[in-house]
Amino acid sequence: MSTSHKKPIPLPAQQVAIEQRLLERIRTLGTEPPLPQRVFVNRALRLGSIDVIGFDLDWTLADYDRLPMEQLAFDLTRRRLVNSHGYPELVLDAEFRPDFPRRGLLIDKQTGAIVKMNRHHYVGRAFIGRRKLPAQERNRLFRREPIHPDDDRFYRADTLFELPELNLFAELVELASHGKLEVESYEQLFLDIRSSIDEIHRDGTLKERILANLSHYLPKDPDLILSLERLRLSGRKLLLLTNSEWFYTKALCEHLFNGVLSCVQDWRQLFDLVVCRTRKPLFFREENPFVEIDQHGKKLGECPVPSFGRVYEGGNRSGLMKLLNCPGERVLYVGDHIYGDVMASKQQGTWRTALIVRELEDELEARAGLEHDYRHLETLKYEIAAMGHRMDSVGDEIDLYQELAEAGVDFDAKQIEAARQEHSSLETQHKALRLLAASRQERISHSYNTLWGSLFKQGSNKSLFGAQVDDFACIYTSRVRNLLAYGCGHYFRVLRDPMMHETQL
Repeated sequence: MSTSHKKPIPLPAQQVAIEQRLLERIRTLGTEPPLPQRVFVNRALRLGSIDVIGFDLDWTLADYDRLPMEQLAFDLTRRRLVNSHGYPELVLDAEFRPDFPRRGLLIDKQTGAIVKMNRHHYVGRAFIGRRKLPAQERNRLFRREPIHPDDDRFYRADTLFELPELNLFAELVELASHGKLEVESYEQLFLDIRSSIDEIHRDGTLKERILANLSHYLPKDPDLILSLERLRLSGRKLLLLTNSEWFYTKALCEHLFNGVLSCVQDWRQLFDLVVCRTRKPLFFREENPFVEIDQHGKKLGECPVPSFGRVYEGGNRSGLMKLLNCPGERVLYVGDHIYGDVMASKQQGTWRTALIVRELEDELEARAGLEHDYRHLETLKYEIAAMGHRMDSVGDEIDLYQELAEAGVDFDAKQIEAARQEHSSLETQHKALRLLAASRQERISHSYNTLWGSLFKQGSNKSLFGAQVDDFACIYTSRVRNLLAYGCGHYFRVLRDPMMHETQL
């Protein structure tokens, strides 16, 4: 049927302007985005089957400039330790080292170490202060009994907000280990740092400094707006679900969205519902009421189920699902916190998940120059495995010769000696190959980060963080704006997900 005589559906002039701008931008996009801007898929996801997309704010929509933010939090926390927790002025000399902390690391409150685990909870790297632990000491501390990262002994750094406290903890442990700083225990040191971080967040000290110079900490990006608009094309609902207070949410969103494109003057038009102070991950587990607030943050009343077009504080997943009135698998939640956003929403329901991993761009850039190293390392591993297999066989031959000889069976001495010589030669070659492979592996790790290696790997295994991304994030990418390159109904396919036996084919 011809559509040329259909009665046009009127759109507000502002919406027409937005869609015209979006159309112009889509026409400039290639068939496939550059690798650092792609979306990667762990579990197939068809956007056309998603009715609702919820977004976190901090480090998700609000893509802060990392170094200024870390420096600010580091400086404020040092000062709070001195002013409120009785630490000496020496603490103010602790050095800001932005290359040291990484997401996915754990603080061991018992030993003062900061450790990196693989997916099997094996500690592959560890530092006490600035000192990297040698393998023998690391194994003594972390291999004599099972290590459980969820124990109270450990604290996981899952968000970019937590990196400054990793940095500060290591620096103060370094001072303590040299006798320059007296601490009651490493656990108490951690608790004091954690308390100081919480205080500067809770009392507004950190937020006030950020809001006083937003352009320094938070760059604007027109493509972020267009990404949201493209996702809305099919009539899909967009939600903003953040742990931040209303005053901070409002200020950030006005900065990020209002007037960045002339056709968007009020950021509220981008979202069908705004919920602040959600207290994730408790939002997914508890039954706190929704508290409606006005544009000034004044409380208007409580309700068990929110309504579209309004702003709330608190709330819970089950009440939200009553409003949405759709299966959980038709909801996609986009956040940066592996636990508070992705694992919690996945474990408490059937929401689909998208993880924002800002570090992914640096990882992909480093990996691009390592193709030869990876191929060489893989070849070495196969050679080591094959040679080890032969060495085991020859070793068993020697043992059998000896047992049978002791039983009185007569053998040609030359056979036994030849086997021993072959085994000795194989041992020498095997050791040389292992050392070469270890050197190549260290070179690869060093290319990602000189201290910790790749965010997603620990040696040949996935890191604890990498395994969680694999298990709980349906899709992941470096920034929300990357979604602009994909249609509102795009089918994100799993391109490959091999088991180890399949890699041998």
